[in-house]
Amino acid sequence: MTAFALRGLLLRKLRTVLTGVAIVLGVAMISGTYVLTDSISNAFSAIFTQTYRGTDAVVSGKSAFSLSNNGTTSNPSFDESLLAKVKALPGVDAAIGGVAGQAQLIGRNGKAIVFGGAPNLGFSVDPTQARFNSLTLVSGRWPKTGEVVVDRQTAGKKHIAIGQQLGVQAQGPVERLRVSGLVKFGAVGTIGGATLAGFDLRTAQHLFAEQGKLDQIRVAGKKAVSQAKLLAEIRSILPPETQVRSGDKQASSDAKDTNSFIGFLQKFLLSFGGVALFVGAFVIANSLSITIAQRTREFATLRTIGASRRQVLRSVILEALAIGVISSVVGLFLGLALAKGLFKLFDAVGFTLPNNGLVLHPRTVVVALIVGIVVTVAASLRPAFRATRVPPISAVREGAPLPPGRFHRFRGVGAAATALLGFAALIYGLFGSGLGTAKVLLYMGVGALLIFVGVALFSSRIVVPLARALGYPATRIGGAAGALARDNAQRNPQRTASTAAALMIGLALVTLVATLASSIIGTFNSAVDDLARGQFYAITAQNNFSPIPVSAARAAAKTPGLSGIASVRAGDAQVFGHTHQLTAVDPTIGKILTLKWKHGSQAAASRS
Repeated sequence: MTAFALRGLLLRKLRTVLTGVAIVLGVAMISGTYVLTDSISNAFSAIFTQTYRGTDAVVSGKSAFSLSNNGTTSNPSFDESLLAKVKALPGVDAAIGGVAGQAQLIGRNGKAIVFGGAPNLGFSVDPTQARFNSLTLVSGRWPKTGEVVVDRQTAGKKHIAIGQQLGVQAQGPVERLRVSGLVKFGAVGTIGGATLAGFDLRTAQHLFAEQGKLDQIRVAGKKAVSQAKLLAEIRSILPPETQVRSGDKQASSDAKDTNSFIGFLQKFLLSFGGVALFVGAFVIANSLSITIAQRTREFATLRTIGASRRQVLRSVILEALAIGVISSVVGLFLGLALAKGLFKLFDAVGFTLPNNGLVLHPRTVVVALIVGIVVTVAASLRPAFRATRVPPISAVREGAPLPPGRFHRFRGVGAAATALLGFAALIYGLFGSGLGTAKVLLYMGVGALLIFVGVALFSSRIVVPLARALGYPATRIGGAAGALARDNAQRNPQRTASTAAALMIGLALVTLVATLASSIIGTFNSAVDDLARGQFYAITAQNNFSPIPVSAARAAAKTPGLSGIASVRAGDAQVFGHTHQLTAVDPTIGKILTLKWKHGSQAAASRS
């Protein structure tokens, strides 16, 4: 029966290929997503590992409470006198202090150099301590006071040359610094769209308004001193507002926000792969059902010459298994091309991601193959069991229909119950109280899945009246061909319903996404319009995320014709033992925005 099943596939090459396309696309989406996110994660890991190269311990400021992952708040700086104390410890071989933050490079046109939403990083460098330096000088020399080194990737894109004056803005107004050299970051292929600017310590402290302060101290211990002992020595002299971690733990801490983003991106893209496989399961089940209906006499002949129901079942499942294996392998390798294409797509839209080469983990291979094969075989089970119900007498009867299954009479009730359960899960996900984002999405996803299945199963009951009504214009316009098409749609309601199910799911998802996006945009625009008192303008960073210096508000206030100006700052705060996101505003905010107050009045916004 194995040879018979495989020979059957070869005899229906086109249908076999078309059936497998759905699985190929779904598996490609899954493998491509894993390859993409693993490659991004690998590149970021290389960046953070390179950052703390040669570092055994890292001293940094300690916040009074746990900060969120939104990046709006950072640990405080500390007095630079601590560096001398750390260097004096018996277990310390070398130590350097540094400051870092957001530093915007200003192009020749006077605008900040920004590539998508990538960060614009500025930090101090100390070329005398090469063991700690993650940068490699490509050309020129290291910066002195009033100078800056720029990464060669940004310099190449914006035609920045050594010796030219370049605008740099951090916590104050734009300052003109001389470009002393070009650098590259470690051994990473690309750092994405990030811009790098390096300064000597005094210049960096001035730019970031941290005179006499440090953000970090990186320490290398002596060879005979264990890391645990080194950390204990450093911890013994630290003031309360500081903390010490190993280099590896500090790299992991810095990567926390990045891992959160990668996890979100992975789940987002995997959801599309899951949808593709879900639709593919419908296509495979429908294709095999049609094939089995056409091969009724073939299966009946096998039963007549002695084939058992188990052998017929095995034959159909083997066909599905062969399709699943081949499609999954093709989809796995197609995913590599998809991952490379996604990197280029993100780059084309200005969202360049770090890339150190594509990464294919064994987990990706195993998950992609298992999911593709299991979905294909699972989708084939119902048609396979249906094939076993072919009676041997059908071999001598032309057009004999397959007998219905034992549970056929419960199909309508089961379909309605499945759809209702899906609506219940969907409504609970949308309006249930106390649910986190993950649970809301879970209930909505499961609800939508059950609704699709229920509607697909129940739709066979309404195919005949729908085909009769919707096909009527075809009979009037198309004549005999139109009448034949309508009759074909009505003759096998289950086949028609199964065929339409995949298209129904696709259109429903497109409609859902388009409606949801329009609703979110409309709600946001409406909220902004309701808040505004007349016409107002907002000044933000070019990436709409990074903080802007206070001096920007002072400069904007000098603009003639303004009736009011208010600065807004968001950050983390601890309230009643929990970390919350708070927004601070100037007292003049009441002249610009109108809030709807549950308690209090508009006057509360004007109190300082």
